[in-house]
Amino acid sequence: MTLVKRYLAPADYSAAESWRLVEWCREMGADEFTIDCVGSDARAEATIRHPFEKAAKPFARGEETRERMSGPTADDLTRITRLWELNPVTYGALQDALPNGFLSYDPQGDGWFEDPILYRDGSLLLGVLSHEAFAVLRIPVLESVRFSAAGFPSHDSLPRVG
Repeated sequence: MTLVKRYLAPADYSAAESWRLVEWCREMGADEFTIDCVGSDARAEATIRHPFEKAAKPFARGEETRERMSGPTADDLTRITRLWELNPVTYGALQDALPNGFLSYDPQGDGWFEDPILYRDGSLLLGVLSHEAFAVLRIPVLESVRFSAAGFPSHDSLPRVG
């Protein structure tokens, strides 16, 4: 199956529209996700991560090898990744972790969440590279037509920032 890459710019999406996008991905079969938590130190990261972990823990899927949006080297783009089932409870935990939207990047205080990725059957469906202000959606041609018909903005190539 040939996949189409659609590039998304966070500036094109309100918080509400970014969550509508996540719902659309769930309808298209997104079944699991990962998200990174960054802290100024291990204690700060643990404090920031705790509420998310408490809500999402019953839906943890353990660690599996998955494609990621970034890594220390190109060889690290596919690596062992912590995963959670995508369902209404974890959707709410994601909304709490990313209050300004799924595509947002809000580094502040002692810690924050970034780089969420939705997977479908183990393959990257929607990946966000928060600090670079873009996301990529990889979908079959028919779903690309549905995506456009749903009114979601996207680009054929990486959007220029600034």
